[in-house]
Amino acid sequence: MRFLLRSLMIVLFIFLAACQNDGTDSVYFEDYQLEKIIRAEINKENDDILVEELQSITELDLSGKHIKSLIGIEHLDAVTKLKLQNNQLQSLSPLEEMDSLKTVYVGGNPYEESDIKRLESKNITVITKVEVEVRGELDGPGGYLWKIQNGDTTVFLQGTIHLATEDFFPLNRKIEEAYAEADVIVPEVDLNNMDMFEMQAIYMKYAIYEDGSTIQDHVSTDLYEELVHTYAELGYSIEMFAQYKPWFHSTLIQNLMTEKLKFIDGVDMYFLNRAEQDQKDIIALETAEDQLSIFAEVSPEYQVQMLEESLIEMDELETQMLEMFSLYKAGDGEKLLNYFMVEGEASAEEQAYIEALNDNRNYNMAEKIATFLEEDSGRTYFVIVGSLHLLQEPHIRSILEEEGYTIQQVL
Repeated sequence: MRFLLRSLMIVLFIFLAACQNDGTDSVYFEDYQLEKIIRAEINKENDDILVEELQSITELDLSGKHIKSLIGIEHLDAVTKLKLQNNQLQSLSPLEEMDSLKTVYVGGNPYEESDIKRLESKNITVITKVEVEVRGELDGPGGYLWKIQNGDTTVFLQGTIHLATEDFFPLNRKIEEAYAEADVIVPEVDLNNMDMFEMQAIYMKYAIYEDGSTIQDHVSTDLYEELVHTYAELGYSIEMFAQYKPWFHSTLIQNLMTEKLKFIDGVDMYFLNRAEQDQKDIIALETAEDQLSIFAEVSPEYQVQMLEESLIEMDELETQMLEMFSLYKAGDGEKLLNYFMVEGEASAEEQAYIEALNDNRNYNMAEKIATFLEEDSGRTYFVIVGSLHLLQEPHIRSILEEEGYTIQQVL
């Protein structure tokens, strides 16, 4: 009985729809959102929409309007350019009946590829790439942008910074244009799509004492008391993190301090968040484990040194961060690199840590970027990595140049 009733309802709906069009020149739109937009275009709130009233519409932007069905749009015979980006359209078939249609933008919809082929067979130009608003001024903040072309493939290399202030964005227009042009955004790690259970397992593997000891058992009494005091000032109890190793405390305390200083997510997240909104592909160069496994090789003694260096006054950290932000926004790579370089000779352990943190990762990331360049796919990649990976030798640029690629500085 339920199946019969459902069938009768479908038949009745089709019948009613047919009745609305039968014997008249009025137009029926299956999607309410689409009809509402069309009514606004022709300035007609009520009564039937007539075919002749639609002939004044020659271009139409329906991007991001939550439209699910295009039934009825085939009557817009005068439309030559149509934007349908970021809707919920599974079928584009009504577009085949639009006599004047020349260009249609369909990126960000769950359409079938067969629909695209049929439209193209009718000499309709179909743009599947999501059209992105280009922001920023030519004298806007930032720099550290390079471009590599190989065959049909383009790769932009953009140096980033992981924290920021509100006045960072939008960035320099050349950076914003590179992002808008890109089909694929390539971060170090895709922070927006991380499995929390997987992350917990990684921290268990690299950050927690497996023998049941705590941080108090591995640092001096003075350092432990300073650590307790620092957590208390930040509004936390050390008991929450007692089982973690010194490198973890070093990183966590810096993060808690910058959060208290109200710094915001930096250039990486700015572009990653936009990439999700603009429905661009995202391919990470590394995994979270790739990055955190570096600390597995760091000796307990050097971890303690890292912790000691992280326990600075909030005012001092703020001063350091604001200076770094100023240098980044100025776009001077040499000055930014000098800012990060510590005077004096590094110990063997410091050198090994820097090699693991910078050199080894740069070779691995450059190798993956080279695979993009060899695709000859016609795609454009926007690689966003910490600025030092593009400035501190052996950096990604020099490694790729050694492989024979020509790199052009854009900004």
